[in-house]
Amino acid sequence: MLSRLIFADAHLHSNPVGGLGAGRIAEHFAKKGGWFLALVSLPPWHYGLDPSRDGFRAYERALEIVVHECKEARSRGLEVVCFFGFHPSEVDSLVSRGVSIDKVLELGRSVIELAAKACREGKIDGIGEVGRQHYKTVPERFAVSYSILVEALLKARDNDCLVHLHLENAGSVTVYTVDSIVDLVGLRHSSLFFHHATTNVCREACSRGYWATIPGKLELMRSIFVKKLDRCFMIESDYIDDKKRECVSSCPWDIIDRQTILLREGIVTEEELYRINVDNVEKAYGVRPP
Repeated sequence: MLSRLIFADAHLHSNPVGGLGAGRIAEHFAKKGGWFLALVSLPPWHYGLDPSRDGFRAYERALEIVVHECKEARSRGLEVVCFFGFHPSEVDSLVSRGVSIDKVLELGRSVIELAAKACREGKIDGIGEVGRQHYKTVPERFAVSYSILVEALLKARDNDCLVHLHLENAGSVTVYTVDSIVDLVGLRHSSLFFHHATTNVCREACSRGYWATIPGKLELMRSIFVKKLDRCFMIESDYIDDKKRECVSSCPWDIIDRQTILLREGIVTEEELYRINVDNVEKAYGVRPP
């Protein structure tokens, strides 16, 4: 029954310093039937770097690590796309570490330019994560995150980059606020991915021509499979790759096991899983399945 099924992880992180690293992740994922990974950067301190001390240089080094991690995963036979960005939580962390709000904005814009240049040079495929805090923060920090998001969308338009968005999950409101910016900027809707989307965000994003990635949690997948939105979303583990926090939410191989459970329960069909894990990935990321 599973002979034609292969699986994708549409958003995860790897950490060669504090975790398994992309090579070992890819090996384990491939053994379970995985064929594709979308690897997204972590904030520099996950790699043992300190941007509050070293500033832009810490991000240059972080980019080098991410690019190398993507090569490691590809060397294990998987298709891989690579993202580098400035997570909204980095705004809060840097300010908390004593960096002025003006310096954080300047640094964030420089990091987005670094990511755009890497896109132009073919080192990475997209910018991400960028977006807004999904938790309480002070207005000036939110404003900085929002400014960096707009800068990322402009750079994505000019450099043909994909974008992974980190946002609050407020249903149609979340999608509408992004929609208005994207239309003003003139960026293709199909370039954007609503990462870690809930059912309501997924439905609204799909209706407006965006992609969405949903966490591979059993009950969320059970709920969203029933709603038959499979033509416009993919499944993510959002794996952090930290040995101290191993599989806090999901490991990449966990999302394969859970989809298999739902297939056996009759919640989802083999055709639907193939569409989610292969057809959608091929269209969204421009990669070819094996």
